[in-house]
Amino acid sequence: MVNDYRQDAARYYDAWSDPFDDTAFYARRLPGPDASVLELGCGTGRVLLPMAESCAFIQGVDASPGMLSICQEKLDTAAIGPEQAAVREGDITDLDLGRRFDLITAPFRVMQNLDSDAEVAGLLETIRRHLTPSGEAILNTFRPYSPPDGLAERWSQRDGSTYDEKQTALGLLRMRDDCRRFRLDPPIVYPVLIYERIEDEVVVDRVEMPVSMRVWYAEQLERLITDAGFRVTGRWGGYNGEAWDDGPELVIGFTHG
Repeated sequence: MVNDYRQDAARYYDAWSDPFDDTAFYARRLPGPDASVLELGCGTGRVLLPMAESCAFIQGVDASPGMLSICQEKLDTAAIGPEQAAVREGDITDLDLGRRFDLITAPFRVMQNLDSDAEVAGLLETIRRHLTPSGEAILNTFRPYSPPDGLAERWSQRDGSTYDEKQTALGLLRMRDDCRRFRLDPPIVYPVLIYERIEDEVVVDRVEMPVSMRVWYAEQLERLITDAGFRVTGRWGGYNGEAWDDGPELVIGFTHG
């Protein structure tokens, strides 16, 4: 039985799952309306559902049954059938679907959830196995603005004492993150995301979701891709035309070498 550490947090995840508009960027990378897409780490379907309208077929894969359940509910509500979009539980570091795709994505920093070299190598092998000869894969990480010692100082101060707050269909929600657990070689932070539902200024529900976020620097990320035998097809600093060396994100496209 899968230990789904995101099960309880899944119902609150969407409130903070729209950090930027990357869907239009991915749609522009499609070779045409007949293209097929594999989304690794599809979660609750933030990218998968709109992409289903832009391609012939999209397959989503995620390790969390809780997240996938919400994604499937959205597909059913939108009357998007399995011939257009499908989701399945799976390990993106050890996956074989028996087919290839024209575009492979892992949106919103999914790659950074893989903290070991073996898992990262497994992700790249999954991409190699499923990418068509002329297809493109796109990976994304946040841009670190500090060397490892500077990251450590920043993380040490993020103790969950401050929070973001928003009104949602579920009521008033707050989200905190405690980042005080980390390592520096390689630099990985292990935030605990804390979701709280508030009624009459009282916390009536509280859910914790631990995650891993491995830091990748620009040169290191590109070298990882090329050392694995892939050819870089594009580098961007974000999803709105930002330059590779001057944007909030690191977005890299690549294909078979």
